Amino acid sequence: MSAPAVTGFEEQRRKLIVEEFSRHCDVVEVDVMGNVIGTIGDAERAVMLAGHYDQLGFMIKYVDDDGFAAFTNVGGWDKRVAYGTRVKIWVGDGPEDYLVGAIAVKAAHLTDEKERDKSPELKDMLIDFGAKSREEAEKMGVKPGIVCTPYLDVTYLGKEGSDLVVGPAFDDICCVAGLVETMKILKKDPPKKLKIHFVATVQEEVGLRGATIAAYNLNPWAAIATDVTHAVAPGVKANRVGGIELGKGPVVSLGANFTRALWEMMEKEAEKAGIPYQRTGVPARSGTDAWAIQVERGGTICGLISMPNRSMHSPNEVISLTDLKNLGKLMAVTVKALDESDLQHTVEVFRR
Repeated sequence: MSAPAVTGFEEQRRKLIVEEFSRHCDVVEVDVMGNVIGTIGDAERAVMLAGHYDQLGFMIKYVDDDGFAAFTNVGGWDKRVAYGTRVKIWVGDGPEDYLVGAIAVKAAHLTDEKERDKSPELKDMLIDFGAKSREEAEKMGVKPGIVCTPYLDVTYLGKEGSDLVVGPAFDDICCVAGLVETMKILKKDPPKKLKIHFVATVQEEVGLRGATIAAYNLNPWAAIATDVTHAVAPGVKANRVGGIELGKGPVVSLGANFTRALWEMMEKEAEKAGIPYQRTGVPARSGTDAWAIQVERGGTICGLISMPNRSMHSPNEVISLTDLKNLGKLMAVTVKALDESDLQHTVEVFRR
């Protein structure tokens, strides 16, 4: 998470993912979109495991005469949590190539009662990064089209060594970490009848674009996407999020976006292996890579395993490290079960 990956500007994080995938996979490729594809095995039947690594961010739109930058959102930012956020303005491609900025806040003393009762719109916010003019801003490298991320790192929530960690982009880099856990398990005892594609996808936050391309090119027999899902949090009651809680295991999704035989397999394998899991119903589109993968080409046997996440799409998302470990385990045992399964895309039910 230390490397930025604002949608469309994922280069820095991609390099780290390539390094990590290369430790465990037989082959690692990067496609034209920027998806990182690590493969274990060479069997004809392929399974695609996908999680996106792009993150929410901001993009500079304009610098005014006083040196303050107007910006827009990249992905679904909540304006309430954007106001007052400290940011890294990425003026280059290296890990230290950023300026520190702050989304400026008008002091309460200078606002009227109506202003204090509501958050300003993103279009009315400005980033202060210490420039005194547009010319000085340009010399500092701040121009339209560059991106910003929250100036926050991963840290423990509460005391050091806690099971809970907090950071600005667990959506969805934590699930890519979960894929690495799965790689480690399957590398030791790889499936014999399957080729496994681990796909860190891009541009999910602006329309599932990377997963669409990867699923078309790889044409998998079966696929499992992994993403975050809402959990019980301060001000969020259990009935609003289906009772999903941090620390109680990854979440198996049920509904039209998924293949029933696969979600039943996930639950069965979790119970056999003693892996704690939760379940949730998704009545229509899931809004995850699974939505794109399921209907690509002629359709795919498709499932979704999610990571519980508090405060999603904010600079302070919270996950459980135990859930992350169990996500990797559940993906691995499900792949092993798929290796022995005879699920078919099309079954002949009548012939005259």
